[in-house]
Amino acid sequence: MKKTIKAISIDPKKRTIDEIEIEASLSAYYRHIDCRTIDFVCRMPNGDALIVDDEALLSEPQPPAFKFAYFSYPIHGIALVVGNNNRGRTVEPKLTLKNVQNLVKFLGDIHTEPIINVLSWD
Repeated sequence: MKKTIKAISIDPKKRTIDEIEIEASLSAYYRHIDCRTIDFVCRMPNGDALIVDDEALLSEPQPPAFKFAYFSYPIHGIALVVGNNNRGRTVEPKLTLKNVQNLVKFLGDIHTEPIINVLSWD
């Protein structure tokens, strides 16, 4: 039996922030966010983070965006707020639905230029 967790879903297209139950698996995150690759961004001091579409900025047009108080750049597309434990496993976030509602500002249809850093191992 697959483990499910509570997570907080931020959908800038619908302008909704909801607590959801989701299977704690990569395939479930792909389906919910509707993407092929994910990234964990905005690691917070309490261990929570956002799971986002790693390729959202490469889409044309880009999905609608939102601003998250702990992150410097707009986030495009659906995101999940999750926590992690001391073994690196994805678990329920410490932030509450009300906390997240206070940290999000919906931006709508904006364009964000991708920042791509190439590091040399020479």
